Amino acid sequence: MKMRVPGLACLALVGSLAAAPAATIELDYIGQQKGGVNTYFRFDGEWMGAQAGEFTFKVLGTEDQIAAWCVDIAHVLIQSATPYAPDPGLFDAGVVANLDRLFTQHYHAVVDAVSSAAFQVAIWELIYDGGDVGLGAGRFLLSDQTPEKVRIAAQGFLDLDARAGGYQLSFLRSEASPVPSQNLVTVAPVPLPASVMLLLAGLGLMGAVGARRSA
Repeated sequence: MKMRVPGLACLALVGSLAAAPAATIELDYIGQQKGGVNTYFRFDGEWMGAQAGEFTFKVLGTEDQIAAWCVDIAHVLIQSATPYAPDPGLFDAGVVANLDRLFTQHYHAVVDAVSSAAFQVAIWELIYDGGDVGLGAGRFLLSDQTPEKVRIAAQGFLDLDARAGGYQLSFLRSEASPVPSQNLVTVAPVPLPASVMLLLAGLGLMGAVGARRSA
């Protein structure tokens, strides 16, 4: 079986950056602090593999680190300094609502490599097969080569009810060129801590200045 390996799997930025559409940030990959697990799956008819799990990045120019998750199987994660831009329109409202429910109800359970990999699998399933959630069919199909404990945990994470609103989700679009890195989703608890509010205010000001200059 031919296997294409797109790289590792993904992370979570401090706060919602939707207020600063013109701002960009530079992220430098650190690793997977909770670990990851090799997972195998079929995506758009092609068999692939990845070390699935939450990413950790350093935000260049600051003392901050963030955690994020992959929302883009089609590209390899660039593991060096990479620019990203907030993109609140990256997914439609249905996908965003499902991811909101997933983080609200299950993010607290991501504590080790297996649960981290399973949470990443659940994210991919909701993005690519959100209308028919199940790991055995659809555009994203989990292979039997993936460890059973990851599959079981991921299926448990996909057992969702109506509860939402526990986190602010931010979507980051890769600005790397000519080959983009993976797009990411990051989250911050609601309500946001004061330090995050200051960061968002600064990014919002940068976005407003950029908008005035282009007007």
